[in-house]
Amino acid sequence: MVKKEKDCKNCENCKKYQEQAFELEVDEDLQQERLNQFWKKYSWLVYTVVVLILAATAGIQLYHSWRMKVRLAESDAYENAVVQIFSQKPDEAKPALVELANNGRTGYKYLARLELAGLAARQNDPETALKEFKALMDSNAPESLRAVATLSYVGHQVDSGDPKELLAQIEPFLDNPAFVGMAAELATVLYVRDNRPADAQKMLQKALSLPNLSEAVQTRLKALTQMIESK
Repeated sequence: MVKKEKDCKNCENCKKYQEQAFELEVDEDLQQERLNQFWKKYSWLVYTVVVLILAATAGIQLYHSWRMKVRLAESDAYENAVVQIFSQKPDEAKPALVELANNGRTGYKYLARLELAGLAARQNDPETALKEFKALMDSNAPESLRAVATLSYVGHQVDSGDPKELLAQIEPFLDNPAFVGMAAELATVLYVRDNRPADAQKMLQKALSLPNLSEAVQTRLKALTQMIESK
């Protein structure tokens, strides 16, 4: 009697297992059918996305390759121009620098304009030099190059330009340890020209309090302070 109940119980378990297996098989068939329907409906979209990804990847690689070629070409043009300048052939260097400054696609266009400004200054053409410095100041050049252009622009007018206007140009650099040495020297001259020695002293004291000043800059600022105090 016990054996019959046990057999019946096992039979019921088998039936449940078979039913579950059948349900799983039906679910798998339904999922496969849905997947097939989805693929038929959206396969074009998948192919399109794959093509776009491949095209974008190829485009990025081509762009980087083009940029590298342009950079190498402009680097060679700039270096050749600089060599010609040092070889006392500025007239041969100038066309290449002008082309780079006006039509360059890399950072060498900013370096070329800075070279043009320096070349004009050495050839006693201050008007062109100031024009080139101003163009670089107003460009999208790196901050360091724009700072050099601004300080050079002020330096070429420190004895003749309007002190207040020139001080406004270099004021942002008086708080920058990287440029405070040159900026403070120019500012001192401008303050003296404007009969404001007390303001020059305050500016120098503030500059000396900046952190991370090199010993060379500290020495220069202290010498300027002593010069103002002795007047």
